[in-house]
Amino acid sequence: MYFNKIQSAFSLTLASILLSSHTSNASPLSFSASTLESDLLPHVPVCVPPQVASATGQYPKSAVTTVQTGKDCTKYGDPPAKILTPLESLPTGLQDLIDICHGQIINGTDNTGKMRSACFYANPASTKDKPLPLVVWLHPSAVQTTLSFPLTGIDEVRTTQALNNQDPSRLGFSYILPLGRNTIHQYPIPDNNTPGWDNWYRNFDRSSSALNADADWIDKSIAYAKSNVPVDKQRVFMSGWSNGASMATIYALNTDGIAASSVYSAPDPYRDSQDPCTQVPYPPFATPTSIIHNYCDIIGTCTTGKYFYDDLRNRYPSLEQQLVIIDVATAAVKSSDGNSQCEEACQGNCAVTTGTVAHLRWPSVRNSDTLFAFMKQNPLPSSGTWGAPH
Repeated sequence: MYFNKIQSAFSLTLASILLSSHTSNASPLSFSASTLESDLLPHVPVCVPPQVASATGQYPKSAVTTVQTGKDCTKYGDPPAKILTPLESLPTGLQDLIDICHGQIINGTDNTGKMRSACFYANPASTKDKPLPLVVWLHPSAVQTTLSFPLTGIDEVRTTQALNNQDPSRLGFSYILPLGRNTIHQYPIPDNNTPGWDNWYRNFDRSSSALNADADWIDKSIAYAKSNVPVDKQRVFMSGWSNGASMATIYALNTDGIAASSVYSAPDPYRDSQDPCTQVPYPPFATPTSIIHNYCDIIGTCTTGKYFYDDLRNRYPSLEQQLVIIDVATAAVKSSDGNSQCEEACQGNCAVTTGTVAHLRWPSVRNSDTLFAFMKQNPLPSSGTWGAPH
């Protein structure tokens, strides 16, 4: 039942993108879906397939944005995202969440007064004497937790995966899956008006009454987990997929007490391809971050992600980072860290069928040796803080 629902949702997303890529006669390097154009919707440019681009040597312009073009930018980047339909009213809303969560659904409000929810699994093996880690996982945009989390394989190892590098007998972890909001995103159609996370409004100042509402709800979700199951305070980890990965990364770098962030296919949370209010990142905390990218990914994600990695490495040499580039078909590691390379034909602000298909699958074969391994290697120091990067 759930496999069919998951497959249908991902097929719908892919079909929408591919439909837009075959309805125009514009230039071969970047063109738009004329049947979907309107004043309210951005264009969906399409890249030439990698095989053709490699043969001709004609590559699209890099998707990295470094210049602000917005007219309403704030000191936190973009203004807060506009809220659309409440999540509870969507077809894949809260009614199905309990079926993938072995624990409970929690409900509350964020700092704007909006109703929010999360799925919480309290590992029964976690005790006061031997508390287990907590994994906070954020769903991608367009495809909610009910359809995306089962694809990751994370739940399958909730009682067997070791995330403690000091005590191998502590197997398993608790997890909490906060739900995002249905908001307007700085993404091309069909992903500009979907459930997800507002990583464009970068106010993570906990003393501010205008704190990012998603950050506030993640804060409250973590606090709830800590008060309802023993949690290893040195091992609270962030993870996520796509838009959720971007939010997990920026949240970790701006939140004290997070041990590490280990995510899949995160667009640059500060300079994404269509961000009109791009910013240079100045993270207040040196939280270790790891990002897995596809060699060819959707909308230049590998290229923007590598730019994010290189920029932080150059300005903050002490900041622990990991960048892993994987093959689009096998998910085998192709390159990593300072030697990382992305497919030039997929570097543009455009859709590539190869990259889109890769983006819509979670590389579960990399869970143990990459995703979880980075978490395991990076517990929070005994001081309880990573301090500022330098």
